[in-house]
Amino acid sequence: MRNRIEEYPDYLQRLFPQKYVPGEDKILAKTITFQVTDGCNLACTYCYQINKHHNFMDFETAKEFIDILLADKNPYINTKNSPGIIIEFIGGEPLLAIDLIDKITDYFVTKMIELDHPWATRFMLSMCSNGVLYFEPKVQEYLQKNRYWLSFSVSIDGNKKLHDTCRVFPDGSGSYDMAIAAAKDYMQKFSKECGSKMTLSPQNVAYTCEAVENLINLGYKQIFLNCAYEEGWTSDNATTLYYQLKKLSDYILENDLEDELYISMFENDIGVRMLPEDNDNWCGGNGNMIAVDYKGDIFPCLRFMESSIGDDVKPPIIGTVKGGIMSTPEQVECVNCLKCVTRRSQSTDECFNCPIAKGCGWCTAYNYQTFGTFDRRATFICKMHQARILANCYFWNSCYLKHKNNNAFRMNVPDEWALQIIDEDELNYLKKIARE
Repeated sequence: MRNRIEEYPDYLQRLFPQKYVPGEDKILAKTITFQVTDGCNLACTYCYQINKHHNFMDFETAKEFIDILLADKNPYINTKNSPGIIIEFIGGEPLLAIDLIDKITDYFVTKMIELDHPWATRFMLSMCSNGVLYFEPKVQEYLQKNRYWLSFSVSIDGNKKLHDTCRVFPDGSGSYDMAIAAAKDYMQKFSKECGSKMTLSPQNVAYTCEAVENLINLGYKQIFLNCAYEEGWTSDNATTLYYQLKKLSDYILENDLEDELYISMFENDIGVRMLPEDNDNWCGGNGNMIAVDYKGDIFPCLRFMESSIGDDVKPPIIGTVKGGIMSTPEQVECVNCLKCVTRRSQSTDECFNCPIAKGCGWCTAYNYQTFGTFDRRATFICKMHQARILANCYFWNSCYLKHKNNNAFRMNVPDEWALQIIDEDELNYLKKIARE
């Protein structure tokens, strides 16, 4: 399987290894997120933003946030703990605010140059769109102007059937045709490596294989897909995912594509027990990102905004554009609490000592939304992770056998877990090709 394309933090790590300080954060490029609007022109059924409205950020709010960041005086994000940055624009749908995005980009870049700021040569722009407004002239102008430092992606859930099941307009009609037209045009004009991002849900997991096949046939070489963290998964869904990934494995191997693709569901170093000292939090929502909303409130991650967590829990605000970052005791306490979150602190003994723990993910903000605390881990995707590991056992060992390679992907899923997803004959076959 092809390696994942080098991302910007990895690029900085390779170029500036001396920036690592033992015992401190190893992230070399934190993400700075502007939620330019909480409005969207779609109504996707699985969207984590459950509390969207039609608010737009004004430029003065964005400008004040930039000025705070470039003053390089706040303890949360500065040039010492983040030698480089990723400037991200999100919504809702960010392209609804393309004029504002253009002004923010120009101001940020111009100000960094004026200040001879270290970030002036160590930044990237990032944006993910649903593609509906892609062909608007102002959008095309922005893409052309920033093409050399912009990572742009269109959310496409594989193929028309899967995509139009969930990624719909308010009237229920699908958006696939517009999204795929945007992605094709972007790959033709700007970059052959247009990003892909598929979210699997109980409603669309049955289309996984044909959806990924469609992306492959469209020219995608790097395909990211993951199961939504939200509650609702069943053992039947896990069975469906396993056989969908098994079918996809056969497609890849039969067409000799294993060295041409990176598919995030297939990783050969997952599905093993993690060491106790491997105690980092999974996501970056407790210190590796910073986000500002249309009001000028500052959060540790966009997922903590009211548009995502709703009205039932208090949003963890760590600053404001008027008052600064970590400028009150409450904001300082919030940041300190987030920094204390570890894999051990939020996991039950069962999760912490799981024999297939590696590769299982979670979202700190979703944990907070669900339980009202940073330090309790939601495990609704447990069965889906088990199915993924079973599928990896099938894929990698089939690949090793095809190439007469002596490596083996060990079948570490306990029998009692596996038999809730696959039958005994299938389990015995997986053990056989794992050379157990």
